Amino acid sequence: MLICEYLVAIIGVTISIENAAGQKVLVAFVCIYIAFFASTWGPVAWVVTSEIFPLAIRAKAMSMSTASNWLWNFGIGYATPYMVNEEYGNLGPKVFFVWGSTCLGCLLFTYFCIMETKGLSLEQIDILYQNTTPVKSVSYRNQLIAHNVHAADDEAIARASGREVFNHEKGSQTSAQEKV
Repeated sequence: MLICEYLVAIIGVTISIENAAGQKVLVAFVCIYIAFFASTWGPVAWVVTSEIFPLAIRAKAMSMSTASNWLWNFGIGYATPYMVNEEYGNLGPKVFFVWGSTCLGCLLFTYFCIMETKGLSLEQIDILYQNTTPVKSVSYRNQLIAHNVHAADDEAIARASGREVFNHEKGSQTSAQEKV
């Protein structure tokens, strides 16, 4: 998506309007962008927002996410004609530099802020968010799966986290490494 946006911007700035082949290339890259968006970022945003909130507030948080999504869609749809129109922003095809930069921001946001939750239950996702960072989430996810960690199993959570566990039977603390 990012590459398509920048290619449309670069090609759009460098060719003339009369260049029929160049215009077809622009349309092709926009169609490729739409195909990638429709199969990745578009629907995945709904999946991510349905998983990231704790169970206790999930319904209200999803309502806020949906309202935010609609608000931003309206804002983008409303602002784009003004950005492109010669009377106002006069960006023309340069607007794709803006959208490409937005895609770059989405790429960075995804890497640094979205956790890997593949194969986890909603309860395990809550544990994941409580005990690790997005950059380290893949290895922690693998530990959750390997140790078969569930929300009610404090000992398994500690083993996956490498933390100390309070042993209720002995009344003492032991490290997760000692237990293994």
